[in-house]
Amino acid sequence: MDHVSDQLLHADIYDLKRGYVEDPSLETYTCLICGHQTEKGVIYPDNGLLYDAEKSMRHHINHKHDSMLDYLLSLDKKLTGLTDLQRKLIGLFNEGLSDQDIVAELDGGSTSTIRNHRFMLREKMKQAKLFLAVMELMEEGGRPSSRPGSAAPPKTISSALPGKLGERLPILKEENEKILSKYFIEGLNGRLQSFPKQEKRRVVILRHIAADFEEGRMYTEKEVNQLLEARYADHVTLRRLLIEYGFLDRLPDGSEYWVKQPEGKGKGIKDMKNQRRKELVNEYMNTPRPMGVLQIRNKENGKIYVTSGMNLPGVINGQKAKLSSDFHVSPSLQKDWKELGEEAFAFEILEELKPDPQAANDLSQQKIYTEKVKKMEENWLEKLQPYGEKGYNRRPRGE
Repeated sequence: MDHVSDQLLHADIYDLKRGYVEDPSLETYTCLICGHQTEKGVIYPDNGLLYDAEKSMRHHINHKHDSMLDYLLSLDKKLTGLTDLQRKLIGLFNEGLSDQDIVAELDGGSTSTIRNHRFMLREKMKQAKLFLAVMELMEEGGRPSSRPGSAAPPKTISSALPGKLGERLPILKEENEKILSKYFIEGLNGRLQSFPKQEKRRVVILRHIAADFEEGRMYTEKEVNQLLEARYADHVTLRRLLIEYGFLDRLPDGSEYWVKQPEGKGKGIKDMKNQRRKELVNEYMNTPRPMGVLQIRNKENGKIYVTSGMNLPGVINGQKAKLSSDFHVSPSLQKDWKELGEEAFAFEILEELKPDPQAANDLSQQKIYTEKVKKMEENWLEKLQPYGEKGYNRRPRGE
């Protein structure tokens, strides 16, 4: 994947598994993959169904990103520590395939080899749990002692950090000054010489730059860029990280930015922001997404792969992500994609189902549409027969 948010990299296991994090102070849920937000108290309509904030977020992750497992498996092996074969096997295990079916999918091996891979993955999970416990104990051991009679811990300035950053990254006053003097060698009002990779240093710099923005004022994206460009050439990275770390906030369409207020402050601006966000979210959620059947066609040999979904743009993005990450369920399609490259394939919509605008709030429509799309896919599979030499689909069992 091109970019992994810092929020995802520092999320706990519970949030990583479900794919989103809750901010109790703002009463929001934020997608760890793309930053999409929902707000408590808002009802989100989608394809005839109504969802509360948390269910809408789960629905977003399933339809926009397929699943958290798919997304995590698509990450670079340097992040997950999984080999290409392990990622592919985990995907096949998740589908519930038998060992014999997995051997057929991999075009080789034996069932005993597959069982051994299952065993090794479980051992890897046990090791990961113990390693996580060791690292957490190590970090806790490095904190100032809180035992009676011990010296008072050095003064920190973590209270100025948003959210729980102050708890996770306690920053000493002397440490803060040292970092700023190192990276702003022309003075604290000057330009940033370079942007560090170490998280604590990044947070110190971001907090300092965030002070350039006035509390209670709304900024356009152009104004934000101008302020950041005066500090550092890569203003896009600064803007993104100021949002991700909670120093700035913005509307979903990026039209307005502002300094993010601690809980209980800036109520007027927060109310205005919430109202505008609700309007934009409702506008998006009430816009039907195309659903139906599509094919991935190899331009060189004509072989096709047929699939379907309730959000065709999301399906296309998901298919490309799986192929680019080398863990697609079709080994033959994956092989050709790897050899020929993305430019050798066309993504073509075979049939589209448009929802009835008069039945937007009919809760029974979602199930009806799902069944219709499934039937459409079955018809196209029967018509095109994308199996063997003609295609990349797996032939249905029993045929």
